[in-house]
Amino acid sequence: MERNYECMLILRPDIPEAEREKVANQIGEKIKELKGQVKKSVVWRNLRDFHYFLRSKGAERTKYYKGSYWLIEFILPTEELDDLKEVIRLEENILRSLILNKENDKVNIPESKM
Repeated sequence: MERNYECMLILRPDIPEAEREKVANQIGEKIKELKGQVKKSVVWRNLRDFHYFLRSKGAERTKYYKGSYWLIEFILPTEELDDLKEVIRLEENILRSLILNKENDKVNIPESKM
């Protein structure tokens, strides 16, 4: 079964713009390789300040106080999602990532009884 997903990537601020695009293109190519389809891949915010620092992956453990946010919307079979998460986890230029299922955009919040 295929589902709509949205992925937010926070990329390291010390890499050049061309390298950021290369990372996003690699993720997009992996989605296509896993029989998915990229609907949108854009820079959401460039070099935005964090409220607290993020540490990089790997041995260097550098603290970062800024990052670039990259948004990718895609369609992917559910059984292939774990492979995509593994590729994202292994990329050292990505500080954080979040993948959300966009199938249920509407959330029913019950009214409080106060």
